[in-house]
Amino acid sequence: MVKQLVEHVIKELVDAPQRVKIEVFHDGPKSIIEVRVAPDDFKRVIGKDGRIVKSLRAMINALSTGQTDIVVDIAQ
Repeated sequence: MVKQLVEHVIKELVDAPQRVKIEVFHDGPKSIIEVRVAPDDFKRVIGKDGRIVKSLRAMINALSTGQTDIVVDIAQ
């Protein structure tokens, strides 16, 4: 569910949604959501002063059950 939410939000932000790749890794109680976007879309996803990615992370953490720590990592 969280992966699909992140994918939907990111694809709405970028110019090249077909180049968005999302992978989920589990490391014990931590889940890492790695988001890869086109280099031209990287700044758009991060936002000015990191506001967009901070908002995305806050939204994901609000949805987490508290048993799992979810990390969202943005890469090019």
